[in-house]
Amino acid sequence: MKGMYKGCEIEVTKEKSLAGYKMLFYSIFDDGYEVDSGHSEGGDKVTEFYESLKNVVDDYKEHSEDYE
Repeated sequence: MKGMYKGCEIEVTKEKSLAGYKMLFYSIFDDGYEVDSGHSEGGDKVTEFYESLKNVVDDYKEHSEDYE
């Protein structure tokens, strides 16, 4: 799933990891710069995880100095 929120590009995918099980991989970019990225081994759904990343974007927009 890929989309824009407050000028940031959010992408979340669920793919088979090298360990053999499915994991969530995510990234947030603002104007070509990486804000956050990583993976999750939890059982979250892609859409739910995408929605939770909007909170990260909100925090980034309010406190961008914490993300440098």
